[in-house]
Amino acid sequence: MSKEEKPVQIIADHTIQSPRVYSNYVQVSVSPIDCTLTFCDVVGPQNEEEALKVQKTGTLPAPVKAVIVIPTQIIDGLIQALQAQRDKQIGEGKPSSGTTVQ
Repeated sequence: MSKEEKPVQIIADHTIQSPRVYSNYVQVSVSPIDCTLTFCDVVGPQNEEEALKVQKTGTLPAPVKAVIVIPTQIIDGLIQALQAQRDKQIGEGKPSSGTTVQ
């Protein structure tokens, strides 16, 4: 007698505490087997010395806050979920915030 497989629903459990991480920049890298999202918190130069260094080097170091690696099989579902949430937020047909992805 075989046991019937029942689908399992995964739900976010907010009673289990974990630290909240803020990021205002994400770098995306995709390989044939996974997608790596590197989240950073970019803060502009805090003084003239830092500003001159950024201008001279052409780089702005940003501390990495989290690195998330997901299998490529769930990328399409993630894109759909993000798009659905974005559509809910701005309403379909409304112009976007102007933020672009490069």
